[in-house]
Amino acid sequence: MAAKVYIVDYESQADYKVYFVEYESHQKNHQIIANGKLVNYESHADCKVFIVNYESHAHIKILRKNFPK
Repeated sequence: MAAKVYIVDYESQADYKVYFVEYESHQKNHQIIANGKLVNYESHADCKVFIVNYESHAHIKILRKNFPK
C-alpha cells in the first residue's frame, strides 16, 4: 500500500525530513514515501514530512520525480 504523505510547516511536526537529490544513486530510504500520494489534511496522512535544505539533516533522500504527487 502506498503511503499517504503530508508536508508539514515545521520540522518538529515531521516524522521524516526529506531532501531532494539530483541522482538516483544518491537516494536513501526513498521507498518509505516513493509512489505515495500527497494528501490535503494532516489527519489523513500515514507519514508527515518536512523538506530540508541540507542533505545531512535528512532521513529520506529522494528524486523530485519520485516524490508523491
